[in-house]
Amino acid sequence: MSEYLFVYGSLRSAAGTDWSRRLAANAELIGAGRVQGSLFQLGQFSGLVLSRDADRWVVGEVHRLHNPETYWPVLDEYEGSEYPRCVVEVRLDDGRHLSAWVYYYQGDVSNCRRIESGDYLRPV
Repeated sequence: MSEYLFVYGSLRSAAGTDWSRRLAANAELIGAGRVQGSLFQLGQFSGLVLSRDADRWVVGEVHRLHNPETYWPVLDEYEGSEYPRCVVEVRLDDGRHLSAWVYYYQGDVSNCRRIESGDYLRPV
C-alpha cells in the first residue's frame, strides 16, 4: 500500500485546520502538485471529481505518511463514505511524477459550484 497521500482541501498545510496539523504530525510534506480533475464547493468542504480532461487540474500537495498502516484507517474515518480513495498520478511542481492516494468525491455535483482555479485555498 502506497505511503503517499495527495490532499487538496482541509488537509493542506496552509488550511490551518486541526486535521491539517494532525496530518503534519503524522507525515512528511513532499511538495506541491496537481492531479487531473475538477474541484467543487460542497458547503464548507470541497470535493475532487476525477477526470481525464486535459485542461482541468486540482491543486494540492503530497505527503508521505510515517505509519500508513495505522494512519489510513484514521483518515478513512475522517473523510467518510462519500470520499473513497484511489491511486492517481500526481504532477509535482518540481517536475516529478508519482502515484499517491487521493480522496475523491463520489456524490452528485450537478448543483454544486465548480472552483474554476482548482485551488481550494485560492478559489478565484
